[in-house]
Amino acid sequence: MLEELYVENFALIEKLRLSLTAGLNALTGETGAGKSLVVDAVALLIGGRAKDSLIRSGCERCFVEGLFLPPFSKQIEEQLVEAAIETDDGFILSRELIRGGRSICRINGRTVSATSLRQIGRLLINIHGQMEHMLLLEEEQQLRLLDSFGGEEVLKQAAEVAEAYRQWQQYCQQLQDYHNNKNQRSKRLELLSYEIKEIENAAFAVDEEQNLKEESLRLANAERLLSLTAETHRILAEERGITEQLSEAVALLNKIAEIDKKETELSCRLSSLYYEIEDISREVAAYGDSLDVNNYHLEDIESRLALLGRLKSKYGGSIEAILSYCRQAREELSALEDIDYSGHHLEEQLGKAEETYQQSAEHLHRARNLVADKLSVAVTGELRLLCMDQSDFRVDLLPVEPSINGNDKAIFMIETNRGEGFKPVASIASGGELSRIVLGIKVILAQLDQVPTLVFDEVDSGLGGVALNAVAQRMAVVAKNSQAICVTHAAPMAAVANHHLHISKIFQNDRTVIAAEDLLGERRINEIARMIAGDKISNTTLRQAEELLSQSKKPLKTNKIT
Repeated sequence: MLEELYVENFALIEKLRLSLTAGLNALTGETGAGKSLVVDAVALLIGGRAKDSLIRSGCERCFVEGLFLPPFSKQIEEQLVEAAIETDDGFILSRELIRGGRSICRINGRTVSATSLRQIGRLLINIHGQMEHMLLLEEEQQLRLLDSFGGEEVLKQAAEVAEAYRQWQQYCQQLQDYHNNKNQRSKRLELLSYEIKEIENAAFAVDEEQNLKEESLRLANAERLLSLTAETHRILAEERGITEQLSEAVALLNKIAEIDKKETELSCRLSSLYYEIEDISREVAAYGDSLDVNNYHLEDIESRLALLGRLKSKYGGSIEAILSYCRQAREELSALEDIDYSGHHLEEQLGKAEETYQQSAEHLHRARNLVADKLSVAVTGELRLLCMDQSDFRVDLLPVEPSINGNDKAIFMIETNRGEGFKPVASIASGGELSRIVLGIKVILAQLDQVPTLVFDEVDSGLGGVALNAVAQRMAVVAKNSQAICVTHAAPMAAVANHHLHISKIFQNDRTVIAAEDLLGERRINEIARMIAGDKISNTTLRQAEELLSQSKKPLKTNKIT
């Protein structure tokens, strides 16, 4: 619970320290005294929006600090352990707001992010103000409240439905994308198939380009090569050519070697040269015979080179690049063909996801129906205790289009007078009736809430007489389960409080500041008398104040939730 609240330089508050107790803490005072500023300071402490307007005029920063004492819920313990915060003797939450929008958040003096502060703060304190009346009238909020009343099991089912819906919608989107891109994908498939076929039909080898260029050069110069070959062969092989003359020289050298053995090696060398020249002569003749002067063959070579040039400009600067592109195209083609297959797979997955969602939504619907009956009975019981004896509360579950919240829409219905029929709570014209209905719902939910501190900002507004006394009694019931801090102008509410604080404005050091005082004994009686009669306090109003305090000690009526 919140043991102590310290506020400094916050709006009209210069320095204010409030000591709070378990049970119901009532904050009273004149209209405009600054009671709601205390609520605003608490809101800032637990992660509310930081604004420069909250900083006291003439100051550069404001500061709010709260001391929280155990026991804490399991959720709070887990959050604090995760943040490495010791909780045995409680801990201190603080927030400093610096003009210009900067905010410094601390837990036990250790700086934390605003998000961490907000996550822990929402588990420590719930603030219930007049705006919540409007929030409770929103259909989505009513469905959330119904699920919260159902407890962990229903909340778990709601989470499963939300996840099933997200999966279903994900497959819907994927299938939609698949169909939207089908034409584009088909065109790409056709293009890739054509390109792959074009490259494969060309059937180029890695070293073919060089061979083609050499062959083209030969064919382009075939006649000149024939002429040169013929002349070479004539010199080597015709009558009195090199070969014949070498033959004669070999014969002569052999005769020399027969006489002078020392010249045998020289004879052998010349014989080898003769045979080499003779072999060259034959090869030159064969080369000449092989030369092709067929212009059609040249045209074929040049046509293939032209084809290679086109493919190079289209798919890369070399045969290696063309072949690499072909491999990549085959891979992309295979992937696109897989996508075509996956379209059928997506349709199957979509059907399964929709079926899973519908089954989960149906289970949640049945659970919500049971919870709706229980909540209807519980809130109707609260309305009886809030002096709405002729009223009945009911939760209607209506079918809606599938959504992340399931197939249900919850509408809180009320029959304020029997026989008039049920109408949506949102259509209730009477502010007093609406306040009591909302309070009845809050009382029920507070009994289930694990948040240790609840702050109520003038939730009794618009009530009077017997209804106001009943509301005060119900607030006391809320305070049995959680610490409650209530800003009120109602004497019956202040009278049932376990701890009474008076908030006032005083003029000090040429400035208006907010002050707080614990009220006990006669001072408390006088304050409650003032709340009854204003400035015209009499012995009668004092006795009425004493009577209210005396009645507050009587046992409270309870409305147990089953």
